[in-house]
Amino acid sequence: MKKYDITQPVKLKKGVYELNSESNFNYQLNRVINWDGGRLEDVAPIASKIKVSADWKRELIALGDKAMSEERTENAIAYYRMSEFFMYDGDPDKKKYYLKATKLFYKYYADFFEGENAVIEKFDVPFENVKLPVMHTVPTGKSKGTILIHGGNDSYFEEFLFTVLYLREKGFEVYMFEGPGQGGVMRVQGMHFTHEWEKPVKAVLDYFKLDDVTIIGKSAYPLADIWRQERRHLTSA
Repeated sequence: MKKYDITQPVKLKKGVYELNSESNFNYQLNRVINWDGGRLEDVAPIASKIKVSADWKRELIALGDKAMSEERTENAIAYYRMSEFFMYDGDPDKKKYYLKATKLFYKYYADFFEGENAVIEKFDVPFENVKLPVMHTVPTGKSKGTILIHGGNDSYFEEFLFTVLYLREKGFEVYMFEGPGQGGVMRVQGMHFTHEWEKPVKAVLDYFKLDDVTIIGKSAYPLADIWRQERRHLTSA
């Protein structure tokens, strides 16, 4: 497998597309393109075929298989990762395709994480009976400040790789963590979402001894919960 070229500039996608008449499917298809590494030219032709969850699973796996056969690993990761999103609990393919996408991700983007001069360090922060995965990166020059990022309750840790890299490029030290109900914390370790979101945040802040931090949350409720409970010098964005 050819690895991702980490010397190329960071590019974030933009745009919203009308792809499916059902709002949830439409939103998640846009997510496949804008956050996960999919392509509009792949997704648009199959979007109208998706009427129910089984259609979603079938079409996304097929896109992943096609991308892999054409050595488009970045696209395959996106389709395999999101193929399990609408699979029901108990479907053996749910964990299978999550793990398949994750394994491909760390092979394809390995140069960001490996070696003495790795751009991103990975940590496992103890929290209750699980480990919260954390990405940490520092800018090449003087830091403009520290940012802590978390996703929404159904997000995947790896979706935010380029957000982390973009903020690093702009001069910030960045921590990105995956909490209960998200990614592998739920799918592999079995911990579901908690309404006491301040607790996993506290675990990360304490582990790295962070205080003066800007928190970027992809979901409003957890941020409100943090503000209600935490007394450190925190700023939201």
